[in-house]
Amino acid sequence: MRTSRRQFLARTAQVGVLLGAGIPLLNACGGDSGGSGDQSTEPIADGLQPEKGPLRIVNYADYVNPEVIADFEAKYGVKVEISTIDTDTEAVAKLASGALKVDVHHSMASTSIGNLIKGGLIQPLNRSYLTNRGNVIEAFDDPWYDPGAVYSVPYTFFGTGIGYRADRIDPAEVEAQGWDTLWNAAAFKGQVSILDDEREAFTMAMLRKGITDINTLDQAIIDQALADVTELIDLVNVKVNIEGYKDIPEGTTTIAHTWSADLIAGAASYLPEGTTSDVLGFWHPPSEQYVVNNDSMGVLANAENPVLAHLYIDFLLDNAVAEKNFSWVGYLPALTKLDADYVIGAGYVPENLRSCVPTNDDIAKGLKYKALGPEGDAQYEAAWSKFTAGG
Repeated sequence: MRTSRRQFLARTAQVGVLLGAGIPLLNACGGDSGGSGDQSTEPIADGLQPEKGPLRIVNYADYVNPEVIADFEAKYGVKVEISTIDTDTEAVAKLASGALKVDVHHSMASTSIGNLIKGGLIQPLNRSYLTNRGNVIEAFDDPWYDPGAVYSVPYTFFGTGIGYRADRIDPAEVEAQGWDTLWNAAAFKGQVSILDDEREAFTMAMLRKGITDINTLDQAIIDQALADVTELIDLVNVKVNIEGYKDIPEGTTTIAHTWSADLIAGAASYLPEGTTSDVLGFWHPPSEQYVVNNDSMGVLANAENPVLAHLYIDFLLDNAVAEKNFSWVGYLPALTKLDADYVIGAGYVPENLRSCVPTNDDIAKGLKYKALGPEGDAQYEAAWSKFTAGG
């Protein structure tokens, strides 16, 4: 993956900012995910012919293979225009205000889909056009952010764990220590990092203490997480960034709190010449304590090319197309065929990084972030500001 996408992941949906800005369509939105009962539009009719385009998409820079876009253009004889954004907040604000008019939101964050539904910004999907929908991993048939998968189709998915240099720290030691690995890494002072994201960092500290309510607004728990993360400043001179994807392969970081997909991408792109991928390792907790996340595709309620938009989403759900896209993007598509056995057998992921591929159980049983609302966002942001100021 490219830097712009990583920056988004470090600054994911801040719904409270939108509400505070007075975005009209979102003023009535709450922090919980919406369901089909909130729909304000109807799906398009069956059997319609595709429009002539151009198909307009909003997405993060470098988050879809240009060759895949060219293949879609050739198949349907249309042009595709991509508007790029840096954050989920930016995308929703521009869509709600009318500043951005597109057909497909390519990469909706799970924490904002409920608000997009309630705000009437996306339309229910007509599955008669989604002939490849059956390729999607079963756990996404009834996702936590869109009950019944009425409005969305998953694009990519990933989990949060510890990436490390297996030639410097024994994988068995990481497995035994779990999250404590970060606090016990004095021998690697200056070579330890955590994600530059308040939800991710504080969640990691909570999980270390056995707290699995990762959407808690209990101030005492948030304050304890702040105190625990702050300990890492003196203990290991912790770095705070989103660069584990390159720092671990390059060797400037030995232990990193990071995303599973970063190790996949890093193994392919950032290992020095002559260094093999077996120096990399990734640990994550058991499924019930594993934080999994994903991006989803949806059709805008005011799409000028809704049939073409459905066909584009269906195109990305084709196994061969998704594989081609993954080979360039580096984040796993949420398709059953492209499981760990397949991507390892095809040479995309080394065997020692099998743990970087979340399973259906990981998705079904794992922990999920939910929107906290403006007050909840403020709580986490205030605590994070204290940490970044040095505790």
